Amino acid sequence: MIQIKTLTLCPGVLLDYVPTEDYKNAAFAVGFKYKIRRGRSAADAMLSRLLFRSSRDYPTHTLFSRRMEELYSTSLSLQSSRYGDFRAATFQATFLDEPYVHGIPSFTREVLATVAGAILRPALDQNGKFPIDVIEQEKTTLLDQIKAIRNNKNAYAMTRLIEITADPDRYDVPDYGTVEEVEQITAEFLWRRYREMLYRSEIRFVYEGSLKPEEIAHLIGELFGEILTERRPLAGKNCLPRRAPHRPVLRVREETDGKQAMLGLSYRLPVGFTEPGAEILTVLSAVLSDAPMALLFSEVREKNGFCYSIHSSLRSSNRNLVIMCGIAPDSELDVERAVSRVLSTVRTGKTDPALVRAALAYIKMSVASVFESVDATVGYVLFRRLFNRTVDFDKLFERWEKITSDDLAAFMKKIRPDAVYLLSPEGGGQNG
Repeated sequence: MIQIKTLTLCPGVLLDYVPTEDYKNAAFAVGFKYKIRRGRSAADAMLSRLLFRSSRDYPTHTLFSRRMEELYSTSLSLQSSRYGDFRAATFQATFLDEPYVHGIPSFTREVLATVAGAILRPALDQNGKFPIDVIEQEKTTLLDQIKAIRNNKNAYAMTRLIEITADPDRYDVPDYGTVEEVEQITAEFLWRRYREMLYRSEIRFVYEGSLKPEEIAHLIGELFGEILTERRPLAGKNCLPRRAPHRPVLRVREETDGKQAMLGLSYRLPVGFTEPGAEILTVLSAVLSDAPMALLFSEVREKNGFCYSIHSSLRSSNRNLVIMCGIAPDSELDVERAVSRVLSTVRTGKTDPALVRAALAYIKMSVASVFESVDATVGYVLFRRLFNRTVDFDKLFERWEKITSDDLAAFMKKIRPDAVYLLSPEGGGQNG
């Protein structure tokens, strides 16, 4: 698949180097992994955007954007991911690779210096804090995102399903926080959270391009050295959610506007994504929802027309299999029965071997597509490294290819129903 060389920059800080000569672009990313804390999600979401919109050298969004244009239209992106007890904020740049640059000496250094400046030297006011007017702008943006989730039935239903099945101390923490959290953010609180991110996080770097690994390691040490040598990261592993003993299926019904309804079905998985045997989760997901003519779509939607949309996902942060269905009001029981029949097909070992082969082909295609561009490769490697997931897909493919219908059946028998959530125009309240 890909060859990755890992270098130690200083104790606890690693660089994954992905050599390439196939593209004219290079990519660089840095990730900060830290423990999830209630009351901090809104500040974390706001902080990431603040850092990638300005810096002390380019104190306005206009000047910062102009700098990106000067660097051959270098593009920046940021992402927040969660897994187990941890969340990661990742900052990434995609830029022209060194051999194809003309007129800018040490071009890669210029790009990395701009990224480091945005992260380590943000634009501040006279009090040495993030400017109040910028914070207020970001608050408005964040509040709009929170409201947009409520207006998107699928996103809202997924969020609620996570809340009602998760550990209340961490996993019902919304990605963007709550309206109350956003309104209470102050410049002082945001600054403290920023310092915690820099000096209390686990840090990892990834680079893909034509420069030698020693050159990139030297640049990182030069540009990010102040946080690499003074950091004191929090201890801990990517532990899975602390779940209560299995209980009777919880059924929750909520009221919504409109004529359509969303049905969410949650099932508790017997293993987490980094545990032995977890490779079967990928094949199961493809068989149910991802591969061409996957069972949920073909049986529930196409053959019987019980819903207008249906999709399953594996929640690594919550250790659940979730099936989301867009349905007509009052059809939830028909949809539940249809989904149950599909799962029974897998549980009894009756999954068509041709579908299992199609699922494997889909997985291979999906993994291969990730490595067709440097920006996707770097982002993917950084995520998996931060959360201790393998990037050795050759070994994974060997295990995937051995999975049969009987293996899926044995695994499915260990999955337990957890919760049913209905977002419907009719009625509200909660039923146990």
